[in-house]
Amino acid sequence: MSKKLLKNSFIFILGDILNRSVPFFMLPILTRYLTPDDYGIISIFSVSVGILSVFIGLSVEGAINVNFFQLTKEKLKEYIGNTIIILNISTILVLLIVLLFFPYILQHLKLEKEWLIVAVFLAFSQFFTTINMLLWTAEQNPKAYSFYKIVQTLITTILSILLVVGLGLGWEGQLLATSIASVLFSMISFIFILKRGYLIFKFNKNYLEDALKFGVPLVPHALSGWIKTGADRVVLMSLLGATATGIYSVGYQLGMVISIIVTAFNKAWSPYLFKILANNPSQKQKKQLVFYSYIYFIAIFFLAIVVSYILELIIPYFLGERFIQSSKYILYFSLAFAFGGMYFMVTNYIFFVKKTHILAMITFATAIIHIALLYILISLHGAIGAAEATLLSYIITFIVTWWLSNKVYAMPWKFWKSDV
Repeated sequence: MSKKLLKNSFIFILGDILNRSVPFFMLPILTRYLTPDDYGIISIFSVSVGILSVFIGLSVEGAINVNFFQLTKEKLKEYIGNTIIILNISTILVLLIVLLFFPYILQHLKLEKEWLIVAVFLAFSQFFTTINMLLWTAEQNPKAYSFYKIVQTLITTILSILLVVGLGLGWEGQLLATSIASVLFSMISFIFILKRGYLIFKFNKNYLEDALKFGVPLVPHALSGWIKTGADRVVLMSLLGATATGIYSVGYQLGMVISIIVTAFNKAWSPYLFKILANNPSQKQKKQLVFYSYIYFIAIFFLAIVVSYILELIIPYFLGERFIQSSKYILYFSLAFAFGGMYFMVTNYIFFVKKTHILAMITFATAIIHIALLYILISLHGAIGAAEATLLSYIITFIVTWWLSNKVYAMPWKFWKSDV
């Protein structure tokens, strides 16, 4: 069991790293054929899909994950069918709202109506891929999961090169590539779900209510997460325009090198931590965990600084002259994601005691703070203010979560004191 868990975890982590690395290594190509304005529009489109996804499906896909081991396969496929009924209804409602409020949305996003409608359908289509990924995860099938995600990323990349580099379609080529690949793989996911016997459309009021009771309360949490990762681009586009947003977005993407590292590390660390905590660890073991955590805090902090320095040096050769200004954002984002990695280390204790409502309160409160910081710091310092707001938001989230995690699961964070 432990060998299988270790092997599966390694495959999931390796697949995730490879998948998330492809867009990073695509930057030197795309930045030669796309302008900062282009990147600003692409970034806003991606952010739009993210916010629409919060309300399309209403987070009911998480209920599938929870019920995977609680329902028979016959009942589970009926349950999944009812979540898709919810998806269809929520998509229609969101589309009507988008069409109704488009003039107001245009003022802030500066995204044409046609592309906003495409964003709605992309958020809809991604639901099927999400379900497919959840089922493979629950089945502990990391090879299929990782292979699928990597192939999807590669297809998207090939289409991007053909449309942006080959045909010179600019930002529209990039959005077309993303849209075509997303719809194609959502159809493939739908076929996989059907072929594996996980779907039947049979109306069930109880399943509908259960999925909504699970998903709807998570919408504020999901919205808070989007605010921390996407609101900066929306505010920048609204206040400073596409060029500033594009340069900022490229800096953000470079800083995500640290995000890839900390996310992968947490996937390996959390099972190890939970196994120790489940066996009622001694005070000595707890002190060891705390010691390792401090080592990690220091290591990831300095790694973020070193990676930022290296990236700043190679940017003129890596991205070209048009995006050289993105270098001023890298340190902010690298440090922000480093603090995100520290957050993972302390939030695992909250997950262990199942006090997830605490996380909902933290994410909502820090999301409000983040919005306030964005407007204040952008008005004071321009685009760099958005990066400053992001870093401060991550630091605040880490400190508050650390303090609360120790309230729900006490650890000897002052291990050097003999009486702790």
